[in-house]
Amino acid sequence: MLRYAKPYRLQLVSAALLLILTTLVELIPPYLTKVIIDDVLQTKDMGPTLMLLIVGLGVTMLVMTAMQTVRGYIGMWVGSKLMRDIRKEIFGSLMRLSLAYFDRRQTSQFISRVNQDAEEMRQFMTDGVVFVCGHTLRIAAIFIIMCGLDWKLSLFALLPVPIIVAFSMTIWPRIGRLMYQQWRAIFRVNILVGESLQGIRVVKAFGREQEEMTRYEEANADVMKKNIKTEGLWQIIHPLFSLIAGFGTLLIWYNGGSKVLQGEMQLGVLLALVAYLGMLFGPLQWVSQMINWVGTAMTAAHRVFEIMDTPSEVPDMEEPLPLGVVKGGVAFEGVTYGYEKHHPVLKGIHLQVKAGEMIGLVGHSGAGKSTFINLLCRFYDTDEGIIRIDGVPIRSISQSDLRKQIGVVLQETFLFDGTIADNIAYSKPDATPEEIMRAAKIANAHDFIVRLADGYDTRVGERGHKLSGGEKQRVAIARAIIHDPRILILDEATASVDTETERQIQEAIARLVQGRTTFAIAHRLSTLRNADRLVVLDRGKIVEVGTHEELLVQENGIYRKLVDAQKELAQMKGVEG
Repeated sequence: MLRYAKPYRLQLVSAALLLILTTLVELIPPYLTKVIIDDVLQTKDMGPTLMLLIVGLGVTMLVMTAMQTVRGYIGMWVGSKLMRDIRKEIFGSLMRLSLAYFDRRQTSQFISRVNQDAEEMRQFMTDGVVFVCGHTLRIAAIFIIMCGLDWKLSLFALLPVPIIVAFSMTIWPRIGRLMYQQWRAIFRVNILVGESLQGIRVVKAFGREQEEMTRYEEANADVMKKNIKTEGLWQIIHPLFSLIAGFGTLLIWYNGGSKVLQGEMQLGVLLALVAYLGMLFGPLQWVSQMINWVGTAMTAAHRVFEIMDTPSEVPDMEEPLPLGVVKGGVAFEGVTYGYEKHHPVLKGIHLQVKAGEMIGLVGHSGAGKSTFINLLCRFYDTDEGIIRIDGVPIRSISQSDLRKQIGVVLQETFLFDGTIADNIAYSKPDATPEEIMRAAKIANAHDFIVRLADGYDTRVGERGHKLSGGEKQRVAIARAIIHDPRILILDEATASVDTETERQIQEAIARLVQGRTTFAIAHRLSTLRNADRLVVLDRGKIVEVGTHEELLVQENGIYRKLVDAQKELAQMKGVEG
Protein backbone atom coordinates (compact mmCIF):
# COMPACT_ATOMS: atom_id res chain seq x y z
CA MET A 1 0.00 0.00 0.00
CA LEU A 2 2.78 2.42 0.91
CA ARG A 3 4.19 2.39 -2.64
CA TYR A 4 1.37 4.77 -3.56
CA ALA A 5 2.92 7.32 -1.20
CA LYS A 6 6.34 7.20 -2.90
CA PRO A 7 5.68 10.05 -5.40
CA TYR A 8 4.71 12.31 -2.48
CA ARG A 9 7.58 11.41 -0.14
CA LEU A 10 8.77 15.05 0.10
CA GLN A 11 5.38 16.23 1.32
CA LEU A 12 5.06 13.25 3.66
CA VAL A 13 8.53 13.84 5.11
CA SER A 14 7.53 17.47 5.72
CA ALA A 15 4.34 16.30 7.44
CA ALA A 16 6.37 13.82 9.51
CA LEU A 17 8.78 16.57 10.65
CA LEU A 18 5.86 18.79 11.58
CA LEU A 19 4.36 15.85 13.45
CA ILE A 20 7.58 15.38 15.43
CA LEU A 21 7.78 19.10 16.22
CA THR A 22 4.10 19.23 17.17
CA THR A 23 4.55 16.24 19.46
CA LEU A 24 7.53 17.87 21.17
CA VAL A 25 5.75 21.21 21.55
CA GLU A 26 2.72 19.46 23.07
CA LEU A 27 4.95 18.28 25.90
CA ILE A 28 5.93 21.83 26.93
CA PRO A 29 2.68 23.10 28.60
CA PRO A 30 2.60 20.50 31.45
CA TYR A 31 6.25 21.27 32.25
CA LEU A 32 5.61 25.05 32.24
CA THR A 33 2.64 24.42 34.53
CA LYS A 34 4.95 22.56 36.93
CA VAL A 35 7.38 25.53 36.91
CA ILE A 36 4.55 28.01 37.53
CA ILE A 37 3.32 26.03 40.55
CA ASP A 38 6.65 25.13 42.14
CA ASP A 39 8.84 28.09 41.26
CA VAL A 40 6.32 30.95 41.18
CA LEU A 41 3.11 30.21 43.08
CA GLN A 42 4.77 28.25 45.90
CA THR A 43 7.44 30.92 46.39
CA LYS A 44 4.89 33.76 45.88
CA ASP A 45 7.31 35.40 43.43
CA MET A 46 5.21 38.08 41.66
CA GLY A 47 8.09 39.24 39.44
CA PRO A 48 8.24 39.06 35.63
CA THR A 49 8.70 35.26 35.74
CA LEU A 50 4.96 34.54 35.88
CA MET A 51 4.25 36.79 32.91
CA LEU A 52 7.07 35.20 30.89
CA LEU A 53 5.77 31.70 31.64
CA ILE A 54 2.21 32.64 30.65
CA VAL A 55 3.48 34.25 27.44
CA GLY A 56 5.44 31.05 26.84
CA LEU A 57 2.24 29.02 27.20
CA GLY A 58 0.45 31.32 24.74
CA VAL A 59 3.27 31.13 22.18
CA THR A 60 3.30 27.35 22.55
CA MET A 61 -0.43 27.22 21.78
CA LEU A 62 -0.01 29.43 18.70
CA VAL A 63 2.91 27.35 17.38
CA MET A 64 0.97 24.12 17.95
CA THR A 65 -2.06 25.50 16.10
CA ALA A 66 0.03 26.71 13.16
CA MET A 67 1.89 23.41 12.79
CA GLN A 68 -1.31 21.37 13.07
CA THR A 69 -2.95 23.54 10.40
CA VAL A 70 -0.06 23.17 7.95
CA ARG A 71 0.25 19.44 8.62
CA GLY A 72 -3.51 19.02 8.14
CA TYR A 73 -3.40 20.82 4.79
CA ILE A 74 -0.47 18.67 3.61
CA GLY A 75 -2.39 15.56 4.67
CA MET A 76 -5.47 16.70 2.78
CA TRP A 77 -3.44 17.46 -0.36
CA VAL A 78 -1.56 14.15 -0.31
CA GLY A 79 -4.76 12.26 0.53
CA SER A 80 -6.58 13.68 -2.48
CA LYS A 81 -3.67 12.75 -4.75
CA LEU A 82 -3.48 9.25 -3.30
CA MET A 83 -7.22 8.76 -3.74
CA ARG A 84 -6.90 9.73 -7.39
CA ASP A 85 -3.97 7.35 -7.95
CA ILE A 86 -5.60 4.38 -6.23
CA ARG A 87 -8.92 4.82 -8.03
CA LYS A 88 -7.12 5.21 -11.35
CA GLU A 89 -5.20 1.97 -10.86
CA ILE A 90 -8.28 0.03 -9.71
CA PHE A 91 -10.31 1.21 -12.70
CA GLY A 92 -7.39 0.53 -15.04
CA SER A 93 -7.17 -3.02 -13.68
CA LEU A 94 -10.90 -3.51 -14.28
CA MET A 95 -10.54 -2.32 -17.86
CA ARG A 96 -7.64 -4.74 -18.36
CA LEU A 97 -9.54 -7.83 -17.20
CA SER A 98 -11.32 -10.07 -19.69
CA LEU A 99 -15.08 -10.54 -20.01
CA ALA A 100 -14.80 -13.98 -18.40
CA TYR A 101 -13.85 -12.29 -15.11
CA PHE A 102 -17.03 -10.20 -15.14
CA ASP A 103 -19.18 -13.14 -16.27
CA ARG A 104 -18.52 -14.78 -12.89
CA ARG A 105 -19.23 -11.66 -10.83
CA GLN A 106 -21.91 -9.03 -10.39
CA THR A 107 -20.63 -5.71 -11.66
CA SER A 108 -22.24 -3.68 -8.86
CA GLN A 109 -19.66 -5.02 -6.38
CA PHE A 110 -16.90 -3.16 -8.20
CA ILE A 111 -18.45 0.24 -7.49
CA SER A 112 -17.68 -0.12 -3.77
CA ARG A 113 -14.15 -1.32 -4.58
CA VAL A 114 -13.41 1.72 -6.70
CA ASN A 115 -14.88 4.17 -4.19
CA GLN A 116 -15.26 2.82 -0.66
CA ASP A 117 -12.23 0.51 -0.53
CA ALA A 118 -9.99 3.15 -2.10
CA GLU A 119 -11.15 5.63 0.54
CA GLU A 120 -10.37 3.15 3.34
CA MET A 121 -6.84 2.71 1.98
CA ARG A 122 -6.37 6.46 1.64
CA GLN A 123 -7.61 7.11 5.16
CA PHE A 124 -5.18 4.57 6.57
CA MET A 125 -2.18 5.94 4.68
CA THR A 126 -2.85 9.63 5.37
CA ASP A 127 -4.59 9.48 8.76
CA GLY A 128 -3.97 6.04 10.21
CA VAL A 129 -0.21 5.88 9.61
CA VAL A 130 0.24 9.45 10.88
CA PHE A 131 -1.94 8.64 13.89
CA VAL A 132 0.00 5.49 14.77
CA CYS A 133 3.46 7.01 14.17
CA GLY A 134 2.59 10.27 15.91
CA HIS A 135 1.20 8.62 19.00
CA THR A 136 4.03 6.10 19.16
CA LEU A 137 6.48 9.01 19.19
CA ARG A 138 4.33 10.83 21.71
CA ILE A 139 4.22 7.83 24.06
CA ALA A 140 8.00 7.42 23.91
CA ALA A 141 8.65 11.13 24.60
CA ILE A 142 6.14 11.27 27.47
CA PHE A 143 7.63 8.16 29.05
CA ILE A 144 11.13 9.69 28.96
CA ILE A 145 9.94 12.96 30.52
CA MET A 146 7.95 11.16 33.23
CA CYS A 147 10.96 9.03 34.14
CA GLY A 148 13.01 12.24 34.31
CA LEU A 149 10.55 13.71 36.82
CA ASP A 150 10.19 10.57 38.98
CA TRP A 151 11.06 7.24 37.42
CA LYS A 152 9.86 5.05 40.30
CA LEU A 153 6.43 6.64 40.45
CA SER A 154 6.20 6.63 36.62
CA LEU A 155 6.88 2.90 36.37
CA PHE A 156 4.36 2.25 39.14
CA ALA A 157 1.72 4.31 37.32
CA LEU A 158 2.31 2.39 34.07
CA LEU A 159 1.29 -0.97 35.53
CA PRO A 160 -2.04 -0.98 33.56
CA VAL A 161 -0.20 -0.61 30.21
CA PRO A 162 0.64 -4.33 29.74
CA ILE A 163 -2.99 -5.19 30.57
CA ILE A 164 -4.25 -2.81 27.86
CA VAL A 165 -1.81 -4.18 25.26
CA ALA A 166 -2.50 -7.84 26.14
CA PHE A 167 -6.27 -7.26 26.04
CA SER A 168 -5.99 -5.57 22.63
CA MET A 169 -4.01 -8.47 21.17
CA THR A 170 -6.48 -11.00 22.60
CA ILE A 171 -9.58 -9.28 21.26
CA TRP A 172 -8.10 -8.63 17.79
CA PRO A 173 -8.97 -12.02 16.15
CA ARG A 174 -12.64 -11.67 17.13
CA ILE A 175 -12.71 -8.07 15.89
CA GLY A 176 -11.24 -9.16 12.54
CA ARG A 177 -13.90 -11.85 12.05
CA LEU A 178 -16.73 -9.49 12.96
CA MET A 179 -15.47 -6.79 10.62
CA TYR A 180 -15.29 -9.25 7.72
CA GLN A 181 -18.82 -10.48 8.43
CA GLN A 182 -20.01 -6.87 8.58
CA TRP A 183 -18.40 -6.15 5.20
CA ARG A 184 -19.99 -9.25 3.64
CA ALA A 185 -23.43 -8.19 4.86
CA ILE A 186 -23.02 -4.67 3.45
CA PHE A 187 -21.67 -6.16 0.23
CA ARG A 188 -24.81 -8.31 -0.17
CA VAL A 189 -27.04 -5.26 0.33
CA ASN A 190 -25.12 -3.32 -2.33
CA ILE A 191 -25.42 -6.22 -4.75
CA LEU A 192 -29.17 -6.50 -4.13
CA VAL A 193 -29.74 -2.76 -4.63
CA GLY A 194 -27.71 -2.72 -7.84
CA GLU A 195 -29.49 -5.78 -9.20
CA SER A 196 -32.98 -4.47 -8.37
CA LEU A 197 -32.33 -1.06 -9.93
CA GLN A 198 -30.74 -2.53 -13.06
CA GLY A 199 -33.79 -4.74 -13.48
CA ILE A 200 -36.35 -2.14 -12.40
CA ARG A 201 -38.35 -2.50 -15.62
CA VAL A 202 -38.76 -6.22 -15.02
CA VAL A 203 -39.65 -5.60 -11.36
CA LYS A 204 -42.33 -3.10 -12.38
CA ALA A 205 -43.60 -5.23 -15.26
CA PHE A 206 -44.30 -8.21 -12.99
CA GLY A 207 -45.41 -6.19 -9.96
CA ARG A 208 -42.63 -7.57 -7.75
CA GLU A 209 -41.91 -4.37 -5.82
CA GLN A 210 -43.06 -5.85 -2.50
CA GLU A 211 -40.98 -8.99 -2.97
CA GLU A 212 -37.89 -6.91 -3.74
CA MET A 213 -38.56 -4.82 -0.62
CA THR A 214 -38.80 -8.03 1.40
CA ARG A 215 -35.47 -9.25 0.02
CA TYR A 216 -33.90 -5.93 0.85
CA GLU A 217 -35.37 -5.88 4.35
CA GLU A 218 -33.91 -9.32 5.10
CA ALA A 219 -30.46 -8.28 3.87
CA ASN A 220 -30.73 -4.94 5.66
CA ALA A 221 -31.69 -6.67 8.91
CA ASP A 222 -28.59 -8.83 8.59
CA VAL A 223 -26.46 -5.68 8.23
CA MET A 224 -28.13 -4.29 11.36
CA LYS A 225 -27.29 -7.44 13.35
CA LYS A 226 -23.67 -7.44 12.19
CA ASN A 227 -23.37 -3.71 12.98
CA ILE A 228 -24.74 -4.23 16.47
CA LYS A 229 -22.24 -7.03 17.11
CA THR A 230 -19.25 -5.12 15.77
CA GLU A 231 -20.07 -1.65 17.04
CA GLY A 232 -21.33 -3.09 20.32
CA LEU A 233 -17.94 -4.65 20.91
CA TRP A 234 -16.30 -1.27 20.35
CA GLN A 235 -18.69 0.32 22.85
CA ILE A 236 -17.52 -2.21 25.44
CA ILE A 237 -13.82 -1.87 24.63
CA HIS A 238 -13.60 1.94 24.89
CA PRO A 239 -15.06 2.28 28.42
CA LEU A 240 -13.07 -0.75 29.55
CA PHE A 241 -9.82 0.78 28.32
CA SER A 242 -10.72 4.04 30.05
CA LEU A 243 -11.38 2.16 33.29
CA ILE A 244 -8.04 0.32 33.13
CA ALA A 245 -6.23 3.56 32.29
CA GLY A 246 -8.00 5.27 35.18
CA PHE A 247 -6.35 2.91 37.65
CA GLY A 248 -2.96 4.30 36.61
CA THR A 249 -4.16 7.81 37.43
CA LEU A 250 -5.45 6.64 40.83
CA LEU A 251 -2.13 4.99 41.59
CA ILE A 252 -0.13 8.13 40.77
CA TRP A 253 -2.51 10.34 42.78
CA TYR A 254 -2.26 8.08 45.82
CA ASN A 255 1.48 7.53 45.80
CA GLY A 256 2.35 10.99 44.50
CA GLY A 257 -0.07 12.63 46.92
CA SER A 258 1.54 10.77 49.81
CA LYS A 259 4.99 12.00 48.73
CA VAL A 260 3.75 15.60 48.51
CA LEU A 261 2.26 15.41 52.00
CA GLN A 262 5.51 13.95 53.33
CA GLY A 263 7.51 16.69 51.58
CA GLU A 264 9.29 14.23 49.31
CA MET A 265 7.81 15.72 46.11
CA GLN A 266 6.73 19.13 44.94
CA LEU A 267 3.07 19.66 44.02
CA GLY A 268 3.98 20.89 40.54
CA VAL A 269 5.84 17.67 39.80
CA LEU A 270 2.78 15.64 40.83
CA LEU A 271 0.44 17.71 38.66
CA ALA A 272 2.87 17.46 35.72
CA LEU A 273 3.02 13.66 36.13
CA VAL A 274 -0.80 13.48 36.20
CA ALA A 275 -1.01 15.64 33.07
CA TYR A 276 1.61 13.58 31.24
CA LEU A 277 -0.08 10.36 32.32
CA GLY A 278 -3.35 11.61 30.82
CA MET A 279 -1.50 12.41 27.60
CA LEU A 280 0.06 8.92 27.70
CA PHE A 281 -3.12 6.95 28.32
CA GLY A 282 -5.00 8.92 25.67
CA PRO A 283 -3.16 7.21 22.79
CA LEU A 284 -3.16 3.87 24.62
CA GLN A 285 -6.94 4.01 24.89
CA TRP A 286 -7.00 4.48 21.13
CA VAL A 287 -5.19 1.21 20.55
CA SER A 288 -8.59 -0.26 19.69
CA GLN A 289 -9.17 2.47 17.11
CA MET A 290 -5.74 1.80 15.64
CA ILE A 291 -6.66 -1.88 15.34
CA ASN A 292 -9.94 -0.87 13.69
CA TRP A 293 -8.13 1.31 11.16
CA VAL A 294 -5.57 -1.36 10.38
CA GLY A 295 -8.20 -4.09 10.08
CA THR A 296 -10.46 -2.03 7.84
CA ALA A 297 -7.57 -0.92 5.65
CA MET A 298 -6.19 -4.46 5.31
CA THR A 299 -9.62 -5.81 4.38
CA ALA A 300 -10.07 -3.05 1.78
CA ALA A 301 -6.54 -3.56 0.44
CA HIS A 302 -7.16 -7.30 0.11
CA ARG A 303 -10.22 -6.65 -2.06
CA VAL A 304 -8.45 -4.00 -4.13
CA PHE A 305 -5.29 -6.01 -4.72
CA GLU A 306 -7.39 -9.05 -5.60
CA ILE A 307 -8.45 -7.09 -8.69
CA MET A 308 -5.00 -5.67 -9.41
CA ASP A 309 -3.26 -9.03 -9.04
CA THR A 310 -5.74 -10.98 -11.16
CA PRO A 311 -4.13 -11.79 -14.51
CA SER A 312 -6.20 -11.25 -17.63
CA GLU A 313 -7.53 -14.47 -19.11
CA VAL A 314 -7.00 -12.93 -22.54
CA PRO A 315 -3.45 -11.55 -22.29
CA ASP A 316 -1.54 -9.79 -25.06
CA MET A 317 1.80 -11.13 -26.22
CA GLU A 318 4.85 -9.26 -24.93
CA GLU A 319 5.72 -8.29 -28.51
CA PRO A 320 2.51 -8.45 -30.58
CA LEU A 321 2.73 -8.52 -34.35
CA PRO A 322 1.83 -5.35 -36.25
CA LEU A 323 -1.46 -5.80 -38.07
CA GLY A 324 -0.65 -3.45 -40.96
CA VAL A 325 -3.21 -2.81 -43.69
CA VAL A 326 -6.17 -5.13 -43.08
CA LYS A 327 -8.09 -6.65 -45.97
CA GLY A 328 -10.53 -8.60 -43.77
CA GLY A 329 -9.94 -12.27 -44.52
CA VAL A 330 -10.98 -14.46 -41.57
CA ALA A 331 -10.18 -18.12 -40.91
CA PHE A 332 -11.43 -20.44 -38.14
CA GLU A 333 -9.18 -23.49 -37.93
CA GLY A 334 -10.39 -26.27 -35.66
CA VAL A 335 -11.81 -23.86 -33.08
CA THR A 336 -13.29 -25.33 -29.90
CA TYR A 337 -14.44 -23.27 -26.92
CA GLY A 338 -16.62 -23.58 -23.83
CA TYR A 339 -17.37 -21.07 -21.08
CA GLU A 340 -16.94 -24.09 -18.85
CA LYS A 341 -14.02 -26.20 -20.04
CA HIS A 342 -15.89 -29.50 -19.73
CA HIS A 343 -18.89 -28.20 -21.69
CA PRO A 344 -17.78 -26.84 -25.11
CA VAL A 345 -20.17 -24.51 -26.92
CA LEU A 346 -18.28 -24.59 -30.23
CA LYS A 347 -16.68 -27.83 -31.43
CA GLY A 348 -14.09 -28.08 -34.17
CA ILE A 349 -15.17 -25.08 -36.25
CA HIS A 350 -13.49 -24.78 -39.67
CA LEU A 351 -14.43 -21.79 -41.82
CA GLN A 352 -12.63 -19.67 -44.43
CA VAL A 353 -14.09 -16.21 -45.12
CA LYS A 354 -12.80 -14.00 -47.93
CA ALA A 355 -12.20 -10.30 -47.48
CA GLY A 356 -15.41 -8.34 -48.16
CA GLU A 357 -17.64 -11.41 -47.89
CA MET A 358 -20.91 -11.28 -45.92
CA ILE A 359 -21.58 -14.31 -43.75
CA GLY A 360 -24.96 -14.97 -42.13
CA LEU A 361 -24.83 -17.04 -38.92
CA VAL A 362 -27.97 -19.14 -38.49
CA GLY A 363 -29.11 -21.67 -35.90
CA HIS A 364 -31.35 -22.42 -32.98
CA SER A 365 -30.89 -20.53 -29.72
CA GLY A 366 -27.81 -21.87 -27.96
CA ALA A 367 -26.24 -23.18 -31.17
CA GLY A 368 -23.12 -21.03 -30.61
CA LYS A 369 -23.69 -17.97 -32.84
CA SER A 370 -22.89 -15.35 -30.17
CA THR A 371 -19.92 -17.39 -28.97
CA PHE A 372 -18.63 -17.41 -32.56
CA ILE A 373 -18.50 -13.61 -32.73
CA ASN A 374 -17.20 -13.31 -29.13
CA LEU A 375 -14.19 -15.40 -30.14
CA LEU A 376 -13.67 -13.36 -33.31
CA CYS A 377 -13.61 -10.17 -31.19
CA ARG A 378 -11.28 -12.03 -28.83
CA PHE A 379 -13.44 -11.38 -25.82
CA TYR A 380 -12.41 -14.93 -24.95
CA ASP A 381 -9.52 -17.11 -26.12
CA THR A 382 -10.16 -20.41 -27.86
CA ASP A 383 -9.56 -23.65 -25.95
CA GLU A 384 -8.37 -25.32 -29.14
CA GLY A 385 -7.65 -24.15 -32.66
CA ILE A 386 -6.65 -20.83 -34.18
CA ILE A 387 -8.52 -17.80 -35.53
CA ARG A 388 -6.65 -15.79 -38.16
CA ILE A 389 -7.18 -12.39 -39.74
CA ASP A 390 -5.38 -12.05 -43.06
CA GLY A 391 -3.38 -15.13 -42.08
CA VAL A 392 -2.18 -13.68 -38.74
CA PRO A 393 -3.33 -15.48 -35.54
CA ILE A 394 -5.40 -13.05 -33.50
CA ARG A 395 -3.53 -14.07 -30.36
CA SER A 396 -0.43 -12.54 -31.97
CA ILE A 397 -2.21 -9.19 -32.46
CA SER A 398 -2.59 -6.67 -29.65
CA GLN A 399 -6.21 -6.37 -28.57
CA SER A 400 -6.22 -2.62 -29.18
CA ASP A 401 -5.11 -3.14 -32.80
CA LEU A 402 -7.62 -5.95 -33.27
CA ARG A 403 -10.58 -3.95 -31.91
CA LYS A 404 -9.72 -1.01 -34.18
CA GLN A 405 -10.50 -3.29 -37.14
CA ILE A 406 -13.76 -4.72 -35.76
CA GLY A 407 -17.07 -2.89 -35.49
CA VAL A 408 -20.04 -4.31 -33.56
CA VAL A 409 -23.76 -3.51 -33.70
CA LEU A 410 -25.67 -5.47 -31.07
CA GLN A 411 -29.35 -6.16 -30.48
CA GLU A 412 -29.16 -4.60 -27.00
CA THR A 413 -27.68 -1.24 -27.85
CA PHE A 414 -25.81 0.45 -25.04
CA LEU A 415 -25.49 4.23 -25.15
CA PHE A 416 -23.61 6.27 -22.59
CA ASP A 417 -25.23 9.12 -20.69
CA GLY A 418 -24.00 11.89 -22.96
CA THR A 419 -25.06 13.64 -26.13
CA ILE A 420 -25.95 11.88 -29.36
CA ALA A 421 -22.81 13.35 -30.93
CA ASP A 422 -20.67 11.97 -28.09
CA ASN A 423 -22.12 8.49 -28.56
CA ILE A 424 -21.63 8.50 -32.34
CA ALA A 425 -18.03 9.66 -31.92
CA TYR A 426 -17.31 7.22 -29.08
CA SER A 427 -14.77 5.21 -31.12
CA LYS A 428 -13.30 8.37 -32.66
CA PRO A 429 -13.32 11.17 -30.07
CA ASP A 430 -11.59 13.61 -32.41
CA ALA A 431 -14.27 13.25 -35.11
CA THR A 432 -15.41 16.54 -36.63
CA PRO A 433 -19.09 17.59 -36.61
CA GLU A 434 -19.14 16.96 -40.37
CA GLU A 435 -17.90 13.37 -39.88
CA ILE A 436 -20.49 12.76 -37.16
CA MET A 437 -23.27 14.12 -39.34
CA ARG A 438 -22.13 12.09 -42.35
CA ALA A 439 -22.15 8.87 -40.28
CA ALA A 440 -25.63 9.71 -38.98
CA LYS A 441 -26.94 10.27 -42.52
CA ILE A 442 -25.55 6.91 -43.70
CA ALA A 443 -27.21 5.28 -40.65
CA ASN A 444 -30.59 6.94 -41.43
CA ALA A 445 -30.35 8.71 -38.06
CA HIS A 446 -29.88 12.32 -39.20
CA ASP A 447 -33.58 13.05 -39.80
CA PHE A 448 -34.81 12.05 -36.34
CA ILE A 449 -31.82 13.73 -34.67
CA VAL A 450 -32.44 17.16 -36.22
CA ARG A 451 -36.10 16.97 -35.16
CA LEU A 452 -35.02 16.83 -31.52
CA ALA A 453 -34.95 20.13 -29.61
CA ASP A 454 -31.17 20.06 -29.09
CA GLY A 455 -30.29 18.07 -32.20
CA TYR A 456 -26.93 16.36 -31.94
CA ASP A 457 -26.45 17.91 -28.48
CA THR A 458 -29.47 16.03 -27.09
CA ARG A 459 -28.54 14.02 -24.02
CA VAL A 460 -29.70 10.41 -24.36
CA GLY A 461 -29.93 9.63 -20.62
CA GLU A 462 -28.68 6.56 -18.79
CA ARG A 463 -28.36 3.62 -21.21
CA GLY A 464 -30.03 5.86 -23.84
CA HIS A 465 -33.51 5.60 -22.28
CA LYS A 466 -34.66 8.89 -23.84
CA LEU A 467 -34.50 7.34 -27.32
CA SER A 468 -36.64 4.59 -28.81
CA GLY A 469 -35.17 1.17 -29.61
CA GLY A 470 -34.93 1.94 -33.31
CA GLU A 471 -33.35 5.34 -32.69
CA LYS A 472 -30.74 3.82 -30.40
CA GLN A 473 -29.99 1.16 -32.99
CA ARG A 474 -29.39 3.75 -35.71
CA VAL A 475 -27.10 5.73 -33.40
CA ALA A 476 -25.18 2.48 -32.80
CA ILE A 477 -24.88 1.94 -36.56
CA ALA A 478 -23.57 5.50 -36.94
CA ARG A 479 -21.07 4.72 -34.20
CA ALA A 480 -19.89 1.67 -36.16
CA ILE A 481 -19.72 3.70 -39.41
CA ILE A 482 -17.49 6.39 -37.92
CA HIS A 483 -15.26 3.62 -36.53
CA ASP A 484 -14.75 2.49 -40.14
CA PRO A 485 -13.85 -1.16 -39.36
CA ARG A 486 -12.68 -3.73 -41.90
CA ILE A 487 -14.68 -6.47 -40.14
CA LEU A 488 -18.27 -5.84 -39.12
CA ILE A 489 -20.43 -7.86 -36.71
CA LEU A 490 -24.22 -7.46 -36.68
CA ASP A 491 -25.86 -9.32 -33.80
CA GLU A 492 -29.65 -9.24 -34.18
CA ALA A 493 -29.37 -5.61 -35.28
CA THR A 494 -32.99 -5.43 -36.51
CA ALA A 495 -34.73 -7.41 -33.77
CA SER A 496 -37.62 -5.95 -31.77
CA VAL A 497 -38.36 -2.98 -34.05
CA ASP A 498 -41.36 -2.13 -36.21
CA THR A 499 -41.44 -2.67 -39.97
CA GLU A 500 -40.69 0.94 -40.97
CA THR A 501 -37.82 1.21 -38.51
CA GLU A 502 -36.49 -2.14 -39.71
CA ARG A 503 -36.53 -0.87 -43.28
CA GLN A 504 -34.53 2.21 -42.30
CA ILE A 505 -32.06 0.09 -40.34
CA GLN A 506 -31.70 -2.35 -43.23
CA GLU A 507 -30.96 0.53 -45.60
CA ALA A 508 -28.30 1.80 -43.17
CA ILE A 509 -26.80 -1.67 -42.81
CA ALA A 510 -26.71 -2.12 -46.59
CA ARG A 511 -24.55 1.01 -46.83
CA LEU A 512 -22.46 -0.03 -43.83
CA VAL A 513 -21.48 -3.50 -45.08
CA GLN A 514 -20.18 -2.32 -48.45
CA GLY A 515 -16.52 -3.32 -48.81
CA ARG A 516 -16.35 -4.89 -45.34
CA THR A 517 -16.15 -8.48 -44.15
CA THR A 518 -19.45 -8.93 -42.34
CA PHE A 519 -20.80 -11.52 -39.90
CA ALA A 520 -24.54 -11.13 -39.32
CA ILE A 521 -26.89 -12.84 -36.87
CA ALA A 522 -30.54 -12.05 -37.60
CA HIS A 523 -33.80 -12.95 -35.92
CA ARG A 524 -35.66 -12.73 -39.22
CA LEU A 525 -33.95 -15.13 -41.63
CA SER A 526 -35.35 -13.21 -44.60
CA THR A 527 -32.96 -10.36 -43.78
CA LEU A 528 -30.02 -12.65 -44.59
CA ARG A 529 -31.06 -13.31 -48.18
CA ASN A 530 -28.35 -11.01 -49.49
CA ALA A 531 -25.55 -12.74 -47.56
CA ASP A 532 -22.83 -14.27 -49.73
CA ARG A 533 -23.00 -17.41 -47.62
CA LEU A 534 -25.07 -18.70 -44.72
CA VAL A 535 -23.36 -20.76 -42.03
CA VAL A 536 -25.78 -22.96 -40.10
CA LEU A 537 -24.71 -23.94 -36.58
CA ASP A 538 -26.28 -26.78 -34.62
CA ARG A 539 -25.08 -27.82 -31.16
CA GLY A 540 -21.78 -26.04 -31.64
CA LYS A 541 -20.93 -27.48 -35.06
CA ILE A 542 -21.22 -26.17 -38.61
CA VAL A 543 -23.76 -28.42 -40.32
CA GLU A 544 -24.64 -26.43 -43.46
CA VAL A 545 -22.92 -23.76 -45.58
CA GLY A 546 -24.34 -22.12 -48.72
CA THR A 547 -26.42 -19.30 -50.14
CA HIS A 548 -30.04 -18.74 -49.22
CA GLU A 549 -31.22 -20.44 -52.41
CA GLU A 550 -28.82 -23.38 -52.06
CA LEU A 551 -29.89 -24.15 -48.52
CA LEU A 552 -33.57 -23.61 -49.18
CA VAL A 553 -33.72 -26.52 -51.66
CA GLN A 554 -32.45 -28.97 -49.01
CA GLU A 555 -35.83 -30.27 -47.81
CA ASN A 556 -34.50 -31.94 -44.67
CA GLY A 557 -31.90 -29.26 -43.96
CA ILE A 558 -31.92 -27.31 -40.71
CA TYR A 559 -32.04 -23.95 -42.52
CA ARG A 560 -35.06 -25.04 -44.55
CA LYS A 561 -36.84 -26.13 -41.38
CA LEU A 562 -36.06 -22.81 -39.69
CA VAL A 563 -37.44 -20.85 -42.66
CA ASP A 564 -40.59 -23.01 -42.79
CA ALA A 565 -41.12 -22.57 -39.05
CA GLN A 566 -40.87 -18.80 -39.38
CA LYS A 567 -43.35 -18.80 -42.27
CA GLU A 568 -45.86 -20.84 -40.26
CA LEU A 569 -45.44 -18.49 -37.31
CA ALA A 570 -45.99 -15.47 -39.57
CA GLN A 571 -49.14 -17.07 -41.04
CA MET A 572 -50.49 -17.84 -37.57
CA LYS A 573 -49.94 -14.23 -36.52
CA GLY A 574 -51.70 -13.10 -39.70
CA VAL A 575 -54.72 -15.30 -38.91
CA GLU A 576 -54.81 -14.11 -35.33
CA GLY A 577 -54.63 -10.52 -36.55
